[in-house]
Amino acid sequence: MRVAVMLSMLIIGFAMIAHADIYQWVDSKGVVNFTDDINTVPIKYQKKVKIISTGEASDGGAVAGAPPQSAQEKPKEQPVEQTQRQNTYGGQDERWWRSQYAGLRGEIAQLQANLPAKREEAEQLRRQLVIYTYARNRVAYRDKLDEIQRDEDRISTLTRQLSDLDAQAASAGVPFEWRK
Repeated sequence: MRVAVMLSMLIIGFAMIAHADIYQWVDSKGVVNFTDDINTVPIKYQKKVKIISTGEASDGGAVAGAPPQSAQEKPKEQPVEQTQRQNTYGGQDERWWRSQYAGLRGEIAQLQANLPAKREEAEQLRRQLVIYTYARNRVAYRDKLDEIQRDEDRISTLTRQLSDLDAQAASAGVPFEWRK
């Protein structure tokens, strides 16, 4: 199952790379600039952006990214607002996808980083329980074990949520760099 998911993610990723749009603009010095990420275009030039769709080039047998075959053909121009709408996957934009991944991974990392210290505390409490068989030592030891178990359960839950988010992102065609 995992292999199938990874294989489909790779295929989708390569397909997305093949159909990426290229954005062109001329800056104040007259330099023509190109990018494949609309977010890297300076705000003052976003209204002057020309969108060159690489998907069009593959229709006529031309090489992707090559100039148009005749001088009469011009790059397809689209308003920036429409381009930004195209940059949504599964109804969500880049910021949403990145924050979902960062939130899940951050919480998992924090819980995993704290587990060794909590296990050490539990071991110290266990040693105290062996030496001093007071009820408060038993309670403290059980509480620490319960806390560790809650953290491990939460890590499992978050890992499943991350896996589900990966599957959702793969089916929506979310770029791999957004999933980091």
